[in-house]
Amino acid sequence: MIYEGAKRIPVAPPAIVNDVDQWFREFIAQTFIPPSLAEFFLFDGEQVQRYAAKAMAKQVEAAIKGLLGLPVLESLKESLGKYADARRKSAALPSDETVHAVEAEIERLLDEIRVKKEIIQHADTLLPALEREQDQLVQQFGGREITVAMVSDLTRDEERFRAAASDATEALIKLLNEEIALALAGPDLRARTLARLRAEELREAWEAGKTQGSANLERYLARLREGLDQLTPPLEEPKREAVLSLVREAWEALWHPAPEGCADSYRFAGLMGAVRQQAIDRLITVGARSAADLEELLLTIRTNQDAAEAKKRERLAIEPHAPEAQRVSERLKEISQEVGRLSAERGAAERELVSLEGKLAAKRQELGRYTDRIGQGKPAIRQAERAERVIALIEAILKEAVPTQVGTIAEAMTKAWKAMAHMSDRVQRIEISPDCQVRMLSETGEDLHEIEKSAGGSQVFTQALIYAVTQVSGYRFPFIVDTPLARLSREQRLGVLKTFTDRPGQVILLSTDEEVVDDKLEAIRDRILAAYDLEVLQDGGVPVTTIKPVSL
Repeated sequence: MIYEGAKRIPVAPPAIVNDVDQWFREFIAQTFIPPSLAEFFLFDGEQVQRYAAKAMAKQVEAAIKGLLGLPVLESLKESLGKYADARRKSAALPSDETVHAVEAEIERLLDEIRVKKEIIQHADTLLPALEREQDQLVQQFGGREITVAMVSDLTRDEERFRAAASDATEALIKLLNEEIALALAGPDLRARTLARLRAEELREAWEAGKTQGSANLERYLARLREGLDQLTPPLEEPKREAVLSLVREAWEALWHPAPEGCADSYRFAGLMGAVRQQAIDRLITVGARSAADLEELLLTIRTNQDAAEAKKRERLAIEPHAPEAQRVSERLKEISQEVGRLSAERGAAERELVSLEGKLAAKRQELGRYTDRIGQGKPAIRQAERAERVIALIEAILKEAVPTQVGTIAEAMTKAWKAMAHMSDRVQRIEISPDCQVRMLSETGEDLHEIEKSAGGSQVFTQALIYAVTQVSGYRFPFIVDTPLARLSREQRLGVLKTFTDRPGQVILLSTDEEVVDDKLEAIRDRILAAYDLEVLQDGGVPVTTIKPVSL
């Protein structure tokens, strides 16, 4: 039995429902939300700033993963990897030095992965506070002297251009590490390599069949020899051996000559089985890459670096004329450098994490081959193999799941952005690519992504994303927001308030005495059912919160 509310009213299906259990399952699924979605229904301004501190693509990817519950699968994948390692380790012989060397390397890689994750977490913890201080300095001194406003704007512009150059550099490194080398090799070489790999694939299949046949041949000849011995009258020894020789020759003739198109040898002996198929698939898909991709990224890097240096020279030229601006500028530079350092460390750690996880997967496969030979058929090996099959399935799901939701999220975000953002008519639609890259397109098709990346704009983007996830999820769980309007302009505050309260279900806003007041309060008054004042008093050194109904 399920009870609802303070009065514990029993929840029951309508009388016309036949499958009561199914009704209760659907009620629980729609009423309670999974942990990965909780942060989108219950959040505060601090959480919005943490999300806004991330690149837009990372925000979207994290949000869609939360929507689909993928963090659970990622955790399961990591646990299954450790389980498979432990199972294979238990199957190895204590004296097998090769196996223990591979196990030690796996442990070292796991330690390095943990360190890289700690670096990323450390950066994600510090960056939001630095961003807030940066915005406070800009807001505090922006209106006193024109030079102060100029220094603040120039500092932020310089940081923005350097961040764009850094993003392009990361994209270039990713491109170079993945497919560009194969693309630049040219279609003729790729086609000849594909043909050779397929010929070697045919040879591997032919040899496998031949090997299996040879194993059965000896058993067949032994049985035939027994049968010949029982013939009456018995065959003379020369005749019996002649029969056996003819049978052996006939059997061998089944596998000679090799099938048409079969390679005469292995040129790529390191690519066997599934690994060869992966190489074939990669060669097929790489044809879209070209030198133009490199040229575009290099141009983006140079353009943004030049723009950043120009902003820096302009800033340095005006700083000496404003002592107060000088002080603010120095602090802003310190923050900018720290933000740059943390962002660079996080970016490097993320790139190294991808590489380390690839090496870890390879070492686990290597360990699997060793332990398979040592403990063929052992229960521990079978358990490890089952875990690795599940890991492969999870990896396929993780790769394919996010792109299925980008269109729906982009559509919901476009609607939310138009309702929340100042001068929202500049953005006609938001597009999200399968790898979660964001484009904010004007009516003419111009990407306004960089133009809309002010402090308030970034926060509106994040709140539009949060709103989109809650809408797409289909849950009607209470929407609880603590101090949602920090760092927003008046127009943005009105837009966010109207959008957050224009939704089905209960909405609870925890506001300071400077947020939901005056015109903001009037904008949502018709949606307010009740209001309360939370007052904190000290009782013997212990803070006690009292709640009092108030009339609005």
